[in-house]
Amino acid sequence: MINKFLKKLISITLVTLMFVTNIFANNVTVSIVVDEKNTAKININGIPSNIHAIQLDIIDESGNSNIKFKPSKNFFYSQIKEKKDGNKTYISLLIDDNSSLTTNGSLELGSLQFNNKPTLSKKSSVELVNINQSLTGTVANVNANIKDISTDSNNDNVNSGGSANIGNISNNKSNDKDKNKNDEENKSENINIDKMYPIIQTIEFKDIENHWANQAINFLAERGIINGFSKSEFAPNLNIKRSEFITLLAKMDNIEENKFNTNIFDDVTLDDWFNPYVAWAFENNITSGTSESSFSPNDNISREQMAVMIRRFAEYKNFSLKNTNKKINFNDEKNISSYALDSVYIIQQAGIINGRGNGDFYPKDKATRAEASQMIYSLLKNQS
Repeated sequence: MINKFLKKLISITLVTLMFVTNIFANNVTVSIVVDEKNTAKININGIPSNIHAIQLDIIDESGNSNIKFKPSKNFFYSQIKEKKDGNKTYISLLIDDNSSLTTNGSLELGSLQFNNKPTLSKKSSVELVNINQSLTGTVANVNANIKDISTDSNNDNVNSGGSANIGNISNNKSNDKDKNKNDEENKSENINIDKMYPIIQTIEFKDIENHWANQAINFLAERGIINGFSKSEFAPNLNIKRSEFITLLAKMDNIEENKFNTNIFDDVTLDDWFNPYVAWAFENNITSGTSESSFSPNDNISREQMAVMIRRFAEYKNFSLKNTNKKINFNDEKNISSYALDSVYIIQQAGIINGRGNGDFYPKDKATRAEASQMIYSLLKNQS
């Protein structure tokens, strides 16, 4: 028998375990249910009977902090670890018991209490430790089954692929000509943006109280489309990177990250947090990169690049870009790249972007977080 001292040592060791690459728990599944009180209940199935300890790693893309963990029972050892990385919070739950954790393969791990509504990634990993054999566990990378019962009433605007529907579905009995006609008519119909993107959290950024983009930033942040650097800081005047802007568009499409990965660009690895968002954007012709082999994820996005992505995203979503403004003949039009010229004028006339004064557009200038927020907000309001 292994004495209690050794068990305690094993439990402490779990906190700093490094994942190994071999996977043996292929049948492990993780289910998470989020309710209206921002509580996430966690169940794990497929656990072998000889397992004494578990480490579950999940990601909250909303960036919650001070997350509380309530184990389902009084385990011999239980702990939560959280680590902020950019706009994400990486959560590790560690459980150890004096005997096998389960006899039927199923374990109710407990619940997480978030301060604000979480956006949990399907990507997770489970490390199972058999203390009769080793101090080092083996890892299964799994896609968690996440159900948000607090927003089930809003799911009529979400299709099975996770993308928001934006128009009426044409009659199945219509022929191709009628379908195309209906699609064009749907482009001009008003879209209920508030229903498509419901409020999920309360925001109080202190540094945007008197900012010109206050309304746009609050609108997007309340809907989980964009995050601040903390609960009170948004940093509106900082430049926004290409990877960050692509992520905003992907979040507006409510993508399932585990369905996208890419090795297309040499500077986007499978381990990069933005990999699925870049892959989604490439697959849907929202970006083709800065070259055949590069995406330049850490470069600050330029105003003309942002205009191109906004236009392509609108086309992908079947959004109608209504001409609400008179065309501005920018003095510096010669500085706008040929690939971006049409996009700049299309979204300018749609009221989504303007120049920076004196009749100039400044196409190569770097866009700020506030400008990105305002453009996306204006795109959505253009549909109303």
